[in-house]
Amino acid sequence: MRALVISDTHFGAWTGRDLLAEEFFLERLAPQLDDVDELIFLGDLFDFLFGSVDDAVDAADGLLRLIAEKMVGGRLVFLAGNHDHHLVHRDDEDRLETKLASGHRPTVPPGPIFFREFLERRLPGVEIEIAYPTYRFGDVLCTHGHYLDPHARLSGSRGDRLLTRTLWAIAAGGPEEPSCIEDYESVTTLLTEWLYIAAQMPHGTHAQQNVFRAAQRAGRFAQALGAPVRGAERLAAKLRDRGQGEADGPEPLPSEAHFDAEVRGEAARQAREQPLTGPAASRPIYPEPTVVSRSDPSEHALEAFAQVVRNLEWGGEGQQIVFAHTHQPLADVRCAGDGHNRYWNTGSWIYEPDLGSRQAYARYLRYAWPGTAILIDQDEPQPRLLEMLADLNPLNDGPGLPSPPS
Repeated sequence: MRALVISDTHFGAWTGRDLLAEEFFLERLAPQLDDVDELIFLGDLFDFLFGSVDDAVDAADGLLRLIAEKMVGGRLVFLAGNHDHHLVHRDDEDRLETKLASGHRPTVPPGPIFFREFLERRLPGVEIEIAYPTYRFGDVLCTHGHYLDPHARLSGSRGDRLLTRTLWAIAAGGPEEPSCIEDYESVTTLLTEWLYIAAQMPHGTHAQQNVFRAAQRAGRFAQALGAPVRGAERLAAKLRDRGQGEADGPEPLPSEAHFDAEVRGEAARQAREQPLTGPAASRPIYPEPTVVSRSDPSEHALEAFAQVVRNLEWGGEGQQIVFAHTHQPLADVRCAGDGHNRYWNTGSWIYEPDLGSRQAYARYLRYAWPGTAILIDQDEPQPRLLEMLADLNPLNDGPGLPSPPS
């Protein structure tokens, strides 16, 4: 038995480029579906937090057609992430309303009825299973991984720490960190439902873009106020961009010409897909899709996720765990202080480069280059990371991603 695990396509999001909405990238994925028994979608298939439901479903059309063609007689297993977490909330509400109306708890399978019927209609001949928050394929535990967010925030800014403590106090009833699935779910729902409601309003995504651009302008103003300190930071950044001043030696950087072309191309794409009044930003910057920046080293996110595994007792001697959410692909890594478990991460299929500097862009290329999946083969001793776009990565002397269709 073989399963392919993919995640984080973020269909419909205005925050980046959802690659599997384009034929070029569907052709890269297609061969991997030829000999698998299950396709496990590990969350954030749709982006209901930075896009409308209609746009998200429309953008997923090509992938759904590919699955319908390739997976006849196979199974699709769907687990929600935080960006399509509304499907979990909707399921909970459906069950509560059925209980109140009929006087007994429903015994239907997990997942809102409308979503199951949608998948069955679009994927005839494919067995559908909706699972949450975990699913096991053989001995491998699969989960989206968004429960790591509150732990990651605790090592962030003062505002992040205050937000986390406030959410815990509301969701868990006290200052203690979440210790059960219900606590983690409450913290997740507080944020995701608010963003979901905002995004689904008639002008919701446009308002989100305006608010985010205003925050960018405020951030640039704050940087100007701190000019003497910022000047030193900029000098250090320039040295890093030239490959100097690094404790571990210079990190490979993309060429200046490629970086400049990438900045211009992304700025043009944003102007085309996110038309807003007012001056355009000199460099396109996206809201972070996760609490952990996609251009940060992966150890921080792994430590936060390992804490979730400990709290929920998901681990065990030699437990193999596949998670997603961070957009940073991983293959058979262990966490310091948690040597029992082995971790894989699916990465993502959305392109959201960090273009703050060549150094930041290089870190994004190194840690979060998209187009990855995890193959679980029960005849093999461990899961395997597949990198379907590695030949395009500029750090591998690749040309970068092809321009999006106009």
